[in-house]
Amino acid sequence: MRTSNMFVRSLGVFVPDIVSVEQAAREGRYPAEEVERFQQIGAAVAGDMPAPEMARRAVLDAYDRWGESSPRDLDLLLYPSVWHQGPNGWQPQHYLQMHLLGGDVPAFEIRSGCVGMISSLQLAASYLQADQGRDTAMVVSADNHGTPLVDRWRMTPGAVMGDAACALILGKEYGMAELLSVNVTTIPEADAVNDGAYPLFPPDATVGRGLSFGDRHEEFRQRLLKERGTGIHLTIQKTMMQQVEQTLEEAGIGPDDLGRVAFPHGRREDLDGQMSWLGIELEQTTWDYGRRVGHCGAVDQFIAFEHLVATGGLLPGDHLLMVGFGSGTSVAAAVFRVLATAPRTREALA
Repeated sequence: MRTSNMFVRSLGVFVPDIVSVEQAAREGRYPAEEVERFQQIGAAVAGDMPAPEMARRAVLDAYDRWGESSPRDLDLLLYPSVWHQGPNGWQPQHYLQMHLLGGDVPAFEIRSGCVGMISSLQLAASYLQADQGRDTAMVVSADNHGTPLVDRWRMTPGAVMGDAACALILGKEYGMAELLSVNVTTIPEADAVNDGAYPLFPPDATVGRGLSFGDRHEEFRQRLLKERGTGIHLTIQKTMMQQVEQTLEEAGIGPDDLGRVAFPHGRREDLDGQMSWLGIELEQTTWDYGRRVGHCGAVDQFIAFEHLVATGGLLPGDHLLMVGFGSGTSVAAAVFRVLATAPRTREALA
């Protein structure tokens, strides 16, 4: 989807302190033999801070650092989430309405896995484009994986799970970056990639069944081998390539125009094929940042975006491509052009 006159007005983050992989290995929580092999450095660990409180802090950061007016001026709030947010029967966006927004802002939780921020960005842009009177939307996501049903150090072979929050303010008139294009699609035949062949009812969390992506991916692979072969993996890769090509074309750029590419934070080896196809080097990806904080649910590419802007890794005029994968299976892509790396007024950007 080509997005006209859609701007990232601000990015706010909350990334808690890092616990190193070496410390986790010394304590027997991370396989010592995998430290050198996978080159992960650490994971952001939020302790007992609830995910919605992390989200609240990211929202405040977004407003504080770029001089925005007030959260109560929003026309829409979307809260994508991956892991459990609070009590059963309770929704996290209402926490933000209670503590920041008030009740006049339409607010919804979005459940689309690790592509949640990108898919919500597409929804938010569509919502604003549909009505000239709607000017500003926020997409905010947070996850704390430190619960009994997840072992953050062993959940996915070669990667670790982190905790973080990010808030993005999207508007029509000015901003730190322009959203040029965003697309999300689903591959229904890969629906079972993370179900572990468990029954849909009762749900895992209600019976205390833990989540290991490594175990579930292996179960899915073995199931495919027995039933119809592993061609679905080729379908996923082909769909991802088509998604990226479409998004770049809509943005009016090619791979050679990319300054950086933000991938989900995961295993180093998973990047090789993507880098080769796009013709980019490891230094152009967000691998080095991702291995320091872990895979943080739906916010990986966005906290990396903020980190690049804050540290000079992206400069005005640079293009950033985001690539996303979500269980289900969903694939996503978005392209941004950086306009400013320090707060600027509407008049200065006019």
